[in-house]
Amino acid sequence: MNNLFEKIFEISDNADSLDKFLNENMQKVNEFYNSNYACILLSKNSIEKFILLKYNAISQLDFSKSYTKSFALMLLDFCERFNFISATPRIHTILTERNIPVNSRLQAALLFLYPKPKTNSELVDRFDVICEKLQLAIDTEEDNDKKAIATFLNYYGIVVNDTRLEFAEQVKQKMLDAIQNETYAFLQNESVSTIANVELQDLAAAYTQIQNVIDIVLGKEDIVIYVPDEITEEETTEEFIIETDTDYSRELLSVPNDFDSIRSISVRHAGSLKIAGRGVKILESKDELFGYFKSFGNMHKAKLLSSFEALPKTFDSKINIIDWGCGQGFASMIFLEKYGSDFVNHITLVEPSEIALKRAALHCKKYCSEIPLNTICKKMDDLEEEDFNLPKSDITIHLFSNILDIDGYSQKHLIELIEQTQASENYFVCASPYIDSIKTERLESFKRYFETIYDSFELLLDIINTKSPDDEFWCCNNTYTHGNVNHGTYFNCNDFDDCGCYNKWTRVIKVFKVILE
Repeated sequence: MNNLFEKIFEISDNADSLDKFLNENMQKVNEFYNSNYACILLSKNSIEKFILLKYNAISQLDFSKSYTKSFALMLLDFCERFNFISATPRIHTILTERNIPVNSRLQAALLFLYPKPKTNSELVDRFDVICEKLQLAIDTEEDNDKKAIATFLNYYGIVVNDTRLEFAEQVKQKMLDAIQNETYAFLQNESVSTIANVELQDLAAAYTQIQNVIDIVLGKEDIVIYVPDEITEEETTEEFIIETDTDYSRELLSVPNDFDSIRSISVRHAGSLKIAGRGVKILESKDELFGYFKSFGNMHKAKLLSSFEALPKTFDSKINIIDWGCGQGFASMIFLEKYGSDFVNHITLVEPSEIALKRAALHCKKYCSEIPLNTICKKMDDLEEEDFNLPKSDITIHLFSNILDIDGYSQKHLIELIEQTQASENYFVCASPYIDSIKTERLESFKRYFETIYDSFELLLDIINTKSPDDEFWCCNNTYTHGNVNHGTYFNCNDFDDCGCYNKWTRVIKVFKVILE
């Protein structure tokens, strides 16, 4: 892993050889990009050397391909992460000339990296727009706030290292004021507060402290499983855990067996609670379960229903369902609502949050109390072949709803697990929001593996809808809720254009069929 960019350097005699390597090894590149920060740090010099000395090969790649577009964005991310002064303009030129969109966090980075502000005062004055873009990235694009915080600290580090004391003090005061006034939520982070209180009389020492904190922020491990005290009673069998004897489980009995009615419970209880970020954080409490269902339930349903249109209208034999990263079980619920449960042989729910997993089991049992369940409370990388002791079935439906695009898991391990545990006919339903090209490539790479390896591969649906004004309008909350395409007639849909609402939803959908033997 540490020598990946040395290997890429060796084979990159021209664009064709580099393209061939990326096409065959993009999973390894993705694994490296999402690996431990310490691992990436070891390759810092190799990455910079590759960009500087192999620029011609990089620039001549075909950037209509998803993996080359994703690779270029990863290189820009490395440039920002390590402040590559000479390499950044080269990657920026490629992205600009090829009209490759850059996410909000990297847009913020370019405001202080390239083209660099003409004066120190201009660098200081960009504080607010940088913070606004970073907060937007955390709220809508990033899996957590670590990279955005590191980007902000890189900005402060450049001010401290490359300007005079007076300018560093101005940014420090802006930071302290923003923290006190709670202007930007991410600045309330303990690491930022620590740096905001660093003395600046010795700028070299202050810069060193900033770099040390960046290493700590990026090197932190996420705590991904949290079992709260609020819901402790459970029915436990050899096969599954489930939420029982709670106010929610009792309230669930009084509503019909449909997604919208079940969601209405969470809407009532969530109130004004808003889930921070784009909804990929592990849920830790019943209030967060309510808030997530209220905020993201409709978007999940819309994406999944459009995905299921590619599946057969009925199945000839009993099927097994595996709901990977199931959360509260939305994908399984919507599948059962569309197809019924008569031909469902077994459901496996995989989820690292125990409180969400219990509720997912409860939701599935709501649709059909007789469905056999297996609940696996583990992170993706901790899953083992022994976890999937499934009854024999001719067909398996794999549901990946808002999971394949997240960071922090090994796609190679996931694919090996599928190949070890599955046989016969397999349908893969992969649905996520469009965030950026890097995250979309994770879905594309997953699909491409099966497409390359198995002659039986059959692509059933491949759709991408972004927020770009040039992209086709798919759906928004207004259209979904009211069936209204006259955008601007509701309070949450004031901005619109010929392509539809500026609040339009996004989706990346890949549905395919493979026979595994």
